[in-house]
Amino acid sequence: MRAFSIKRRIVTTVIATELVLVACLLVLATSVMRSHAIRSFDTALRGRALGVAALVRYSEGPQPELVFDNSPISQGMLQGTVDCFHIQTQDGRVLASSGLPGFEGAASGQDSWDFSSNGVPYRSVRLRDVPVLDSEEDAPKHPVTLQVIYAASTSDMRKDLNRAFISILLGGIVLLAISVYASVRAIEKGLSPLSDLAGSAGAISARDWTFPVPPSTAEITEIAPLASALSGMVKTLHTAFQQQRDFTSNAAHELRTPVAILKSTLQSLLQEPRSSEAYCSGISDALSDLARLEILLHSMLRLARADQQGENSGAAQRSRIDVVGTCEAAIARLSPLAASRGATISFNAPSEPLHVRAEPEDLEIVWANLIENAIRHGRPDSEIQVIADRRNGSVTVAVLDNGNGIPPADIPRMFDRFYRGDQSRSRESGGYGLGLAIAKAFVEGYGGSISATSLAPRGTRIGVELPFSD
Repeated sequence: MRAFSIKRRIVTTVIATELVLVACLLVLATSVMRSHAIRSFDTALRGRALGVAALVRYSEGPQPELVFDNSPISQGMLQGTVDCFHIQTQDGRVLASSGLPGFEGAASGQDSWDFSSNGVPYRSVRLRDVPVLDSEEDAPKHPVTLQVIYAASTSDMRKDLNRAFISILLGGIVLLAISVYASVRAIEKGLSPLSDLAGSAGAISARDWTFPVPPSTAEITEIAPLASALSGMVKTLHTAFQQQRDFTSNAAHELRTPVAILKSTLQSLLQEPRSSEAYCSGISDALSDLARLEILLHSMLRLARADQQGENSGAAQRSRIDVVGTCEAAIARLSPLAASRGATISFNAPSEPLHVRAEPEDLEIVWANLIENAIRHGRPDSEIQVIADRRNGSVTVAVLDNGNGIPPADIPRMFDRFYRGDQSRSRESGGYGLGLAIAKAFVEGYGGSISATSLAPRGTRIGVELPFSD
């Protein structure tokens, strides 16, 4: 998959957004400015139209008529080279016209419009029902109103608008450049903690598991959880790596001892001729060592299967079983061992089923390991209690013995693989230190938890919690 840059995407998005924003503001400012300019221009045209309308008056004489006094008007206006106007009465009689061709009827019925004459842009306004201001005594009794059309060139206005547009455009470009620069700098500064975090993560190796969280990441709300999660993940990986290394070392050590003993036994048989009874005794010892080696290999394979079970099995795909039945099967299997030591196993469980989703063979292994551990480390002629119950949506199974208890220093590590708290114990009494590790792997693989507690004045309680299945 082709890699992409988050920084480049963010910068591109910011620039595109600001370009659109500047363009919209430019269009809006230009539109508003043009609208205000046209309204002001129309207001000025109406004022000029009223000014020329004021030059209409009645003539002197027995029959006064409306006439236009053009003496205050410049010759240029009359020739239509600057402003132009057209005045007529309400009955259509033209009183005055500056002679600009075509503007009078360019937009009949409209009060304002634009037109062009000889390439020069013009704008016109129309005033309707303008009264005659002349108040001669012999004026007609019925008032006469005027219609005035006034037009002026918009060239200067358009030049001003163009200059304003260019000024706004240049100002927008400058502001855009400043904004883009500030945004890029802010983005670089905002993403720098990620680079620091990546640098710290890249320094992790199999020999150096230190992961110093950069101070810059702890100050950022969005990145601090990521840094914390990475720190926790590194610690978990370090622990798993250490456990795997210890497991390999311990497995090699545990395998080396029976193999060495077996090799020594066989070599001694080959050194000199012996009687058949001596050969049978040596072969019997070799078979005993092979049996112990087989037990160790089975335990290691069982532990590997427990790890795989926890990784690959989903709760929805597992069968629904009753924990009580698996406990009874494990107790039946270990009862002969308990009887050989003079111990008894009691089992207490409610009448209703305690359903969980798991493989029954796996749970039998868990209970058998816990009960065997209690038999081997409890006092002879004692009672081992197995209690199953339902509590707060979980199925709990507890195995209690009355042995010497667990030293506080051993409790955190008693579920570690190949760990034996009492190093002085022989393998016949202490095993290989895999039973509790296998139990923990199966229990956690099924979404449960396992814990150990020393009881007062003596004894140990190992409790298991599994999710209840309705």
